[in-house]
Amino acid sequence: MTDLSIEPLVLPQSTESPDAEDFLAAARVFNAQQREMWGNDDFLETPQAQLARLRSTPTRRRQLLVARAGAGQQILGVAQVSFPLTDNLHTGTMNVVVDARSRRRGVGTALSASAEKLAAADGRRVLIAETDHPLRGSKGPSAQGPASFIPQDAAACFAVARGFNLELVERISRLDLQEEGAAEGSPQSVPGPAYELLFWQGACPVELVDAYARLRQKMSTDAPQGGLDLAPEAWDGERVREAEVKAHAMGYDVLVCAARHRTSGELAGHTVLEVNRGNPAVAYQDDTLVLQGHRGNRLGMVMKAGNLRRLGQLFPAVQRVYTWNAEENRYMLAVNEQLGFRAIGYAGEWQKPLSRG
Repeated sequence: MTDLSIEPLVLPQSTESPDAEDFLAAARVFNAQQREMWGNDDFLETPQAQLARLRSTPTRRRQLLVARAGAGQQILGVAQVSFPLTDNLHTGTMNVVVDARSRRRGVGTALSASAEKLAAADGRRVLIAETDHPLRGSKGPSAQGPASFIPQDAAACFAVARGFNLELVERISRLDLQEEGAAEGSPQSVPGPAYELLFWQGACPVELVDAYARLRQKMSTDAPQGGLDLAPEAWDGERVREAEVKAHAMGYDVLVCAARHRTSGELAGHTVLEVNRGNPAVAYQDDTLVLQGHRGNRLGMVMKAGNLRRLGQLFPAVQRVYTWNAEENRYMLAVNEQLGFRAIGYAGEWQKPLSRG
């Protein structure tokens, strides 16, 4: 495409601002891709939620690039680039989406090349991208090894063509709460005598925030990372509050269940559910972690079942819960399967080394 141009998109102050037209067009591109991929609206975000998600914070800088062409300079595709600012300073992440009518015309390649150039100029030497792959008439892979879970579809072929290597596969699962007996949890949500469950919605209690920050930091070291070149994240109370403010601005109600060891008072683990106010029928299962010294006490199952029970009490409109787990994390996958989660697809985590020259 000879008249194609790639340029940064400056975020508007709000979706109602006079200069919001281009951002709203980019938001429609993101949502159209999700609807096309999954055949439903469960992963759509309101423009307000997208705007909040894309704003930079003290711990992460975000940049949007848009591809334009034609007399009207219509937006044909979008690349989201993100750079950590407090840890993993050698990395960046990229997400490229192209409007269905503009594919196979070099738009995605141009956006990807521009994102890679931006990352290299910022001193990043590794770029990470994710692709989603819904199950299409199959219950799982027919061969062995991580790559067998990812079909050779357009997204995977594009990643390979751009020089990315597949480093981690995550299973995408859904729990249908309308199914009889789904996630009832009854004695599964009761911990043993050595532990108690703590629940909060929104902001973590002040007296727990430092301990909770330690759990969030351990999530970056204890969860499977495959071959991704990632270092431990830096978490403290301020970063916990930053994440809470961002989730609220995006329109999510966050439910946390933590397990506390009665004798030591240590937080032994946590699990997180996020409810999308823009789509009250949908919730997302986020982090779940049990510290190494407290494993073997079924705390993962207990916390998840307890939080799902609380979800049903506080948000009875939720019908579906989605979660992502590394395919190598057999323990957590088994817990999810017992709770009623079923695989609906796979996500590939891809990595590319960047040249600074």
